[in-house]
Amino acid sequence: MLDISEKDYLNTILAFDYGEARIGVAIKPANQAEVEPVLTLDNDQSIERGINDLVDLHSPGLIVVGWPRNLEGEKTAQTEKAERFASELERRYNIKVELQDEALSTEQAESRIPANLRSKRREFIDQYAACIILENYLQEK
Repeated sequence: MLDISEKDYLNTILAFDYGEARIGVAIKPANQAEVEPVLTLDNDQSIERGINDLVDLHSPGLIVVGWPRNLEGEKTAQTEKAERFASELERRYNIKVELQDEALSTEQAESRIPANLRSKRREFIDQYAACIILENYLQEK
C-alpha cells in the first residue's frame, strides 16, 4: 500500500498520460490507496466529451497529468502540449491540476499489462502508464 496523505486518501484523483493520439486515464478512488487503470481516450474531436464524462462521473479533487521531458530533463514540444492540456483542464473544471514527471512510465507500463491483455497492448499501455504517473505522484507527496 502506498503511503499517502490523509487529504489525498480522501479525494478521488484522476491521472492522464497525455499523448497526441491517445490519452491514458487512471484513478485513485476516494478512501482507497490503490491506483487503477480506467480507459484510453482517443485524442480527437471527442476528447472533451470523454473528459467531461470522467469528471462528472468521478468528481475528482485533483488531476495529475504526466509531464514528459527528454532524457536530459529538458522541455520538448510534447512537454509544452502536456502543459497546455493541464492548464486547460484546470481552467475548464476549476480543479487543482499537478504535473508529474513521466520518465520511463511507458516502459514500466509494458511489464504491468496482464498476460491476457497483451494482445491488446496498445489499448492498455497508456492506462498503465497513467497508473505509474499517479503512483509516483502519490509516493513523492
